[in-house]
Amino acid sequence: MTFEEFRLRLATLLDLQPEQLTPEASFVADLGIDSLRMLDVVLQLEDEGFELSPDLAWQMRTVGDAYRLYCERVGSPGQR
Repeated sequence: MTFEEFRLRLATLLDLQPEQLTPEASFVADLGIDSLRMLDVVLQLEDEGFELSPDLAWQMRTVGDAYRLYCERVGSPGQR
């Protein structure tokens, strides 16, 4: 999945505009996403093959962090 595809998927899950989801955007400070909402997003992504331990989930501070973890766990953009 490319970053653009990932960003569009996250935008849908978070009910945000894709333009808001830059690699540097902080889930908490910039997007106002609280821990419960983030947990819901992680659970929905798990349904799509994104297995993530709770420890790793807390490391996702930015959209870019989430995409890097996604690529590490599911595969790089060229593999999907």
